[in-house]
Amino acid sequence: MKYNTSLILVCLALIIIAGTVFAWQNFYKGASSVKPIACTMEAKLCSDGSSVSRTGPNCEFAKCSEVKATSGITGTVLLGPTCPVERIPPDPKCAPKPYSTALEVATADGAKVLKQFNSDSSGKFNIILPSGEYVIRNGQGSKIFPRCFSNGTIKVIDGKYTDVNINCDTGIR
Repeated sequence: MKYNTSLILVCLALIIIAGTVFAWQNFYKGASSVKPIACTMEAKLCSDGSSVSRTGPNCEFAKCSEVKATSGITGTVLLGPTCPVERIPPDPKCAPKPYSTALEVATADGAKVLKQFNSDSSGKFNIILPSGEYVIRNGQGSKIFPRCFSNGTIKVIDGKYTDVNINCDTGIR
């Protein structure tokens, strides 16, 4: 009986010591230690068309890769027609207008999307690409209209930028 009482007292003492250590770690000592931080799912668009997410203890954006801008495509996105009936001579109020939208660059056959990008409020865009042949079209998830596309393939030569106009058809007839 004396053996059982001693065993119970030892177990009770161990439980009290373990509880004290646990409380010390979690309530007193743990209050001043760094807690994990969850970063938002925002992304930053880099000049080369790629994007980076927030990382690290301060949730700062990762650095964009430093790619030398030696070749690519630059241009303007235009939206038209903007009037229901086109007239001759053309009405200046009905001329195509700069358009801000989401677009994508794909291989010349359209099979593989290489980059997604946005034109700015004045319709301008600039994409860094290696030499090759490409097409530009509406970004994924776009509506049927306006339908944006490049007129044929766009040829990029190493060390140069190819200037293009991308036409977006409003569907107005």
